[in-house]
Amino acid sequence: MQATRRKRMESVIQEELSYLISRQVKDPRIPAITLTAVEITPDARQATIFFAILGGAQGGMDGSPPLSDKQASEKIQNCMEGLTSAAGLLKRYLSRSLNTRHVPNLIFREDRGFENAIRVQELLKKISETS
Repeated sequence: MQATRRKRMESVIQEELSYLISRQVKDPRIPAITLTAVEITPDARQATIFFAILGGAQGGMDGSPPLSDKQASEKIQNCMEGLTSAAGLLKRYLSRSLNTRHVPNLIFREDRGFENAIRVQELLKKISETS
């Protein structure tokens, strides 16, 4: 598959899944998430979807007490299990909007980029305060 077609397909999948997960999936294990990226293999048989939990996995950004590392990892694990169980439904909806012979298998992965950026910013802030 050509690179431009693959990029176009990745953006369509990301847009459609963002809508479907927020509107159609009713699994209580899936909190509010954002899809950060989609990567499709060159043969378009598999799509890896990267997601981040809004407010971070540990929470605490909305005024609630932050979760421990263990609770945050359980929250992420539950979210991944919910997304994996909804993969068939999502794939069926994707087949309606994609004009391809095969709809790629969906694999969900956590994207920790936002949390890592916040953590680095907090560390830099602490360093600048002590200097």
